[in-house]
Amino acid sequence: MAEAWRLILLLIPLMAGGISIFFAFRLMKRYRIAFTSSFFYYMVFLYIFGTYSLAGAGILEQLLTRMEIDLKVIHSARLYAIFLGIPFLALAKFMFLRSITEFFQKKPATAFTIFYFLCLTAVFVIFGVYMIRITYFDLGEYRDFILLQRWIFIGFIWATYLSTYLYILFFSAEISDLPAKKHIRIFGAWYLAFMVLCITPLALSGYHAIFRQVFLLVFLSWHLIPILFLNVYLNKYQEPERTLPDDFETSLLAFTEEHDISKRESEVVRLICRGLSNQEISETLFISLQTVKDHTHRIFVKTGVRNRVQLSNMIR
Repeated sequence: MAEAWRLILLLIPLMAGGISIFFAFRLMKRYRIAFTSSFFYYMVFLYIFGTYSLAGAGILEQLLTRMEIDLKVIHSARLYAIFLGIPFLALAKFMFLRSITEFFQKKPATAFTIFYFLCLTAVFVIFGVYMIRITYFDLGEYRDFILLQRWIFIGFIWATYLSTYLYILFFSAEISDLPAKKHIRIFGAWYLAFMVLCITPLALSGYHAIFRQVFLLVFLSWHLIPILFLNVYLNKYQEPERTLPDDFETSLLAFTEEHDISKRESEVVRLICRGLSNQEISETLFISLQTVKDHTHRIFVKTGVRNRVQLSNMIR
């Protein structure tokens, strides 16, 4: 009976994680913007790490325990399973950081990207060396190494999501639309809560196996909440990319004459109605991102709208 419950507790986060990836994929296909694409790959890499390294390590430990394998062999197998999943975790966190910067029409600095992967490569190599020392040469204590691994992982989670939340707070201050600002800050708060709910059971996992189950449940299931919230936000503030209707140009001409829209501003309006982001408009028209923002601001002032969806609805 206990094994059946453990299996159920294992299947729930795996199913929830799969559903989260499905919704993230739908968002990526509907809103063809860099932010949703990076967020989707974040979910994929995180799910691979969660299923292979965390759930897989737990299943392997249970199987080896039932076979009455030596405890050192069990610890070694668990360490190697987690070790081989570290690259997926590193990619997941980078894609999450990248998605947040892309939300604000920015990109991670090249220097930051190089520094991030150099640091994690160093950690990966050092982790591997110490693991080999313990498993092959019996130089060190398994428990100490597992404890160190756990607290490094906690520190990584803490640094990723806290820095992301502070980034959101800082750059959302530039958003003039108060409801939009509120939505993105709530999205960041969901992931701040995710950080706390992950760290707590992980820190307590050495006391009872149930805390590991709770950690895995939160790690893979929690994303359903911010994804659904993100879907509401995009439905309200972001037009999905679409093919313009046949009479669009006629409607656009009448719209530009009514609101005294310039030729360049009308080109921006056309691309907004197609669902392109500011960055994509910048690349399409070969103008700077700031110029796109200036044009968009003037268009909003002339037409009295507050966001892209309202603008698109005016031309239909």
